[in-house]
Amino acid sequence: MPTLIHAEPLAVSTALSRLGLAEGPLLSAVMQGYLARTNCTANHPPLFPSLVAWGETVRALREQHAPAGWVRNDEKNYSRMVHPEGHTALAVATGNEATGVAKGSPCTKSAKGPSTVEALEVNRLQAYLPGLEPPEESADDREKQPVTTWILLVHHAENEIRAELSLPFDIGIDGRISVWQERILLRALPLDSEPIEIVPPSQPDIDVVVRRKA
Repeated sequence: MPTLIHAEPLAVSTALSRLGLAEGPLLSAVMQGYLARTNCTANHPPLFPSLVAWGETVRALREQHAPAGWVRNDEKNYSRMVHPEGHTALAVATGNEATGVAKGSPCTKSAKGPSTVEALEVNRLQAYLPGLEPPEESADDREKQPVTTWILLVHHAENEIRAELSLPFDIGIDGRISVWQERILLRALPLDSEPIEIVPPSQPDIDVVVRRKA
């Protein structure tokens, strides 16, 4: 299945607008997750930096988009935010080094659980080709409005943060999401890799005259 990739700024803006989103708030949430991670020290548990980065990114996404009507949803412990019309949801995941690279093959860094697998089944159902029979649905399934789940995939590289909003289609044998219907590549956020030398301002010495009281 060929993947539709949006990489040029105008194409990215148009694709995001179709989803009711903009690049700025997405990147702001990504940066807040990164800053939370940088506040961690060696005394934190090893898994905590990645967890707090993910959690702060989710929080920031929800808070920034709540005024537009997006709502949080943690059903089955799968944390997403859902479009006010209920047809689109966003989740956050950590991606590999190919994240945000147009010619790369990104995948999630960790295997995904049953809630993600269930969301991908809905995505595939929405993407079935005309002329092909869609998978059988139960009566309960037909009563529910299908929700297409996109993933904000984030990778913290040495000198930059790369991210993309992508529509997952399938997972590999290792349980990681590796097949995408559509990828919207966000601009990379550069990071300062060299320490900045702070030079104090040059001021003249002040002589203080001390006199004994009479």
